[in-house]
Amino acid sequence: MRKMRWWVSSAVVGILLGPGVVLFTPGDAPAAWQPSKPVEFVIMAGPGGGADIYARYISGLIEKNKLAPVPFVPVNRDGGAGAVAMEYTKGKEGDAHTIMITLSSFIMTPMIQKLPFNYKNYTPIALLALDNFWLWVNTESPWRSVADVVAECKKRDLKVGGTGTKQEDELLFAFFEQKAGCKPIAYVPFKGGGTVAASLVGKHVEATVNNPSEALPHYPDKVIPLATFAEKRHEGTPYKDLPTMKELGYPITYQMIRGIFGPPKMPKEAQEYYVGLMKKVFELKEFQEFLDKNVLAPTFLAGPEFAKWLDGYNDLHKEVMTKAGWLK
Repeated sequence: MRKMRWWVSSAVVGILLGPGVVLFTPGDAPAAWQPSKPVEFVIMAGPGGGADIYARYISGLIEKNKLAPVPFVPVNRDGGAGAVAMEYTKGKEGDAHTIMITLSSFIMTPMIQKLPFNYKNYTPIALLALDNFWLWVNTESPWRSVADVVAECKKRDLKVGGTGTKQEDELLFAFFEQKAGCKPIAYVPFKGGGTVAASLVGKHVEATVNNPSEALPHYPDKVIPLATFAEKRHEGTPYKDLPTMKELGYPITYQMIRGIFGPPKMPKEAQEYYVGLMKKVFELKEFQEFLDKNVLAPTFLAGPEFAKWLDGYNDLHKEVMTKAGWLK
């Protein structure tokens, strides 16, 4: 088992688990309990974004490989920077037939909006991967490097797009503005990563920090990446030559959680069933190939290890958002 590795930069503090890390406790033995009706798979973002893509792909794999006796039905419940989905799932307390796929707003939104609940109210099932962020521009943009963007942002206000308000996309641009010495960057919020990518294709914004899975469908004809916010280059992928923001002199590193949770007080036997199911999904060759194609870091955590990891992830976001001036 590899040890958790932490990195600290002057801009963003993040958690990085090495590719392929698997920490697993419950669910090794087949669970006696199984779902008896379709499972609602809540997506806390709009259509076309990373969470939407992954939930629908996972649901398809479960059905294709006959991993469950019932269908898993993806349902987008976007809005409020994830608050709508969180509130809905919280209202399903004790339900064994609802699960939710999350992103970093699962951690950030309760703190920003001072909601009466947070990640601790939900039943942790499994972390499946850590997602990356790239700095993207339109193919017809004159910018071909981060240096080009910095030169322009020192002259005028740039217009950029991202998912939601006071979420990870805006956080990355906030730190980029600080570290690059840019004039104030105009941030335009959208409901999901798919819409963000489309806005860049349509030249409604000048840059985005889309996850690879959200913008790669438009690459290289419509959009191109200039750098990654990962700690290291993506060696072993077609994007191994993409420089990191860190090596370019902007120490901003960040990865997003792609985790599965149940409602508060989900029955233990149901939690164990879903942990075992997600481990089966994670181990599928198709899923690993999907992660590679979309440049995600395969990272499986479940049980107490996942809960402990979440505490650290929460503390680091609290520190980062305080630095950004979003929390008092």
